[in-house]
Order: sequence, then structure tokens, then C-alpha cells
Amino acid sequence: MKICLIEPSKFVSLTNFVSTISMPPIGLAYIAAALREAGHEVTVVDGPGSAPRHFFEFRGINIRGLENDKIIERIPEDAEVIGLGCMFSSNWVYVRELVKGIRDRFPKTRLVMGGEHVTGFPEFSLEQAPLDAVVLGEGEEIIIRLLDRWRKGEPIDDLAGIAFRREDGTVQTNPRHNRIRDLDSIPWPAWDLFDIEQYNAVNQPHGASQGRFMPMLATRGCPFQCTFCTSPHMWTTEWTARDHKNVVDEMQTYMQRYGVTDFQFEDLTAIVRRDWMHAFCDEVLARGMKITFQMPSGTRSEAIDFELAKKLKAAGCHEFAFAPESGDPAVLKAIKKKVDLDKMFHSANQALQAGINVGCFFIIGFPEDTYKSVFKTYAAMIKCAWLGFTNVNLNAYSPQPNTESFNQLRENGVIRELDDDYLMSLFTFQDFGARKTSYNPRFGHRELSFLVIFGQGLFYVFYFLRKPVRIYYLFRDFFSDRAANKSNKMVKSMFKDAIGLLKTRLGRLFKTA
Repeated sequence: MKICLIEPSKFVSLTNFVSTISMPPIGLAYIAAALREAGHEVTVVDGPGSAPRHFFEFRGINIRGLENDKIIERIPEDAEVIGLGCMFSSNWVYVRELVKGIRDRFPKTRLVMGGEHVTGFPEFSLEQAPLDAVVLGEGEEIIIRLLDRWRKGEPIDDLAGIAFRREDGTVQTNPRHNRIRDLDSIPWPAWDLFDIEQYNAVNQPHGASQGRFMPMLATRGCPFQCTFCTSPHMWTTEWTARDHKNVVDEMQTYMQRYGVTDFQFEDLTAIVRRDWMHAFCDEVLARGMKITFQMPSGTRSEAIDFELAKKLKAAGCHEFAFAPESGDPAVLKAIKKKVDLDKMFHSANQALQAGINVGCFFIIGFPEDTYKSVFKTYAAMIKCAWLGFTNVNLNAYSPQPNTESFNQLRENGVIRELDDDYLMSLFTFQDFGARKTSYNPRFGHRELSFLVIFGQGLFYVFYFLRKPVRIYYLFRDFFSDRAANKSNKMVKSMFKDAIGLLKTRLGRLFKTA
């Protein structure tokens, strides 16, 4: 079959540092590869990657990439199935309009969508947009089986891992499909269908930029059940690792094919098994690869000791990201975050001594938070700054679709409507320039917004006081294609997008003059 896959354009805010990331869409690239291996003819329309320096507005928010009509123009006329991804529910209000536009242009073509949004809200998504089906969770095997049924004209009522629209217009959600056990059987992402040169020219990766980069996945899933996280529903709690040699083979291929030297691992929880990490590093070192890479350690921070940190540094690791989320053990217990703060700080100190940059993620505004717990989180952030962490990201709590915490808020009547206001608020929780939505009765919306800004500022005050020379490094990085750490990279990305937005607005001004 002839399949067209679409990566919709993305919301951008200069004060939402996550939104200024410009990375090749690894999820869609995996799906493209799986479809192609199954014998399908695949084309891709990459909205953000096709125009990463083009911005336009939707409901007062800037969007990076191609407008919907430009995306629709690029869809081949003979496409038999059109597939889209929607990872973040905050983007749904915009992606929904794209789906409607595609349906108007291709009234008889099958439309299918995957990603965390439709996995969390399958019925809601099918009711709001003219999709034929949505894929739930891990998509490579499910999409192939769905297309096979459609190609043969067979019913899909019993096909696990999908929700779909029946002929009478009602929605049916089928049981979930089992996770893929053998990750090495999945073909590597089909990066030849994407403009990797364009992404590297923009140079706004997830972690600190250390050269030509490529996203990677070495593992899938996370073994924990944090109440606020979408992973248990999207991936289940099964953590699976690829063969370390297969990962290194892929990295070497990208070095030869794209001139890549920096690898951005996008795993949920990369470091679970110490033996796997040792074997991975040994393989990189044995092959004499001159590379850099960054990865999240997620929850299993205690797996890192000085021996492993030294080996990771020798292999090229330049950055870790820990995710304790709160500085209060009582809140950590309530949100089922299995992190021992003392062990985390010990592991972080080991990594810092080995020469690896360390970052951290915190959240305030959990329904369980109090002023006391917020102050404990502030204290943990100050400790991070004083120990030498190179970045800390403080966000407001946000009830993501179908998480345990979200479902509890719905049961308690705190979230009543799944309207556009709720969906758009999911974008603002990481945006320092936007008013937060508080789901905690102790904090108002403006108060929570202040607490987030104050806490983030508190970290950077101590961050620069601890080492004033970092101010010099920050300015130095402005004139380099590299960044010493993630903090510097985020500031550079913000200014790059600010320049892009200014050029776009000036262009429109002169065009209408």
C-alpha cells in the first residue's frame, strides 16, 4: 500500500525551553522503517523539519514548521493511507484541525494516528477528529497488522492495540497489544526519508550540542509507575533493552552516513541495568569511536557509581539527566516516585567527579504538595546548584491524559471538561512566560506561576554564584556551534528562535506594506 506519514508542526514559546528543541521525529522514523520493511511504499511530510525557521500563529501561540495547507499540498494524491503522530495533548487542538483539513482533501483515504495523546484519549480523539482508527501504545507491529486487514478488506473488530470508528459512527476500543519483546527485530529508523542536514543546521537538540547529532533509543519503557507520568499507560511498566552491539552498530552507521559525532538518547529510563551500561561502554571503547552522547538516567540513579561514571565519560558521555521531581520524601511516596534523594545526590556527585555534566528535573504543584514540600524542593535545587549541576528544570504539575493522577482529579471533580482550555494548559506547564493552571487547592494559578519562576531563578542565582566563570562560558557559547552544557544550549535555542520569529514578523510586515 502507499502510505504517507505526517509529523505535524509544533507549538513554540521562547520561554518554554522544551518547545525550542528541534529534533528529528524518531517515533515516526521507526514507524516508517517498519512499514517499508513490510513492503509498503512510504513517503513522509515532516512539518517542523521542512521549515524549522518558519513560524506562524494559532490561537495566539507560535508554531514552528509548515502551515496545515502546505502539509496537505505535499501529501501524494495516490496515498491509500495517511498516518499522523501526536505525542503531546497540548498540540491536539492544532493537530485536530490538520486532520479535518486532510479529510476534506482526501474524503475516502484511511486516516490513522498514533502517539501518547491518542493512547491516553482514544475515544475522545476519534469523536473530535475524522480519524478512522488510532494505534494504542507501541506502534510498529500494530500498524502493519491494521494495514494488512484494511488491504484484505477484513474486519478489525478483534485487532488488539487499536481504537476505531465503526460504520455506524460509534467508537470501539480494543484491548491492548503485547509489547514487542525483541527490540533488535525492529528495523532502524528510516532517516533517509527526513532532512537530517536541516536539523543539524538548526542545531537545537535535546541536550547540550556537541557537534552533528542524531537521536537514539537504546531501551523502551520504564519499570516504574509514577502517578503523573504517561509511560505506564503508553508503554506499560515493561523495560526492555536492545542488544548493546546493535546499538553501537547503528551509531557507527550514522557516523559514516551522516558524519554524526553526538548522540542524543531519548530513552525514558536508560540506566536500569549496570551490566548493560558497562557492556555498551566497553563496545564503544573497543571500536575506538570518537563520539559524545547524553542520556537520561531517569529513576534508577543509584545504578551510577564512580566506576560506571568513569567508564561512561571515557566512552563519550557528557551529560546525565536525573528526575527526582520533588525534594520532599513524603511527596515522592505519594506520587510513587521511587527515588532516594540521598542516593541520587551521591550518584550525581560520582558523575560530576568523573567529569560528566549533571542536570535535574523537578515539579511543584502536585496535588499532594504543600508550602513545606515546595521549600524542600527549593532546598534540593540549591543543593544541586552548589554541588555543580549544570541545569535544573522546574515545571508546574500538569495532569497528563489517563495518568493515575489525572484520573483521580477527574473522580474528585477537579477536572470536569476535556475542553481546549485544559488541553492548551498542558503546554503552559513548562512555559515560564505563561500563567500556570493549578490543580492544588493550596496554590492559586498566579501563585503557582510565581513559585515556579522564583524557584528556577533561585537555582540560577546559586548556579552563577558557585562558579561566576559560567557567565563567560555562556557568552562564549553564543559564538560557537557547540554548547558547554544544557543551560547554555537552552539560552542559545531561545535566542535562535527569537531571531527566527522576528524575521518572520518583519517579512509579513514588509509583505503587507
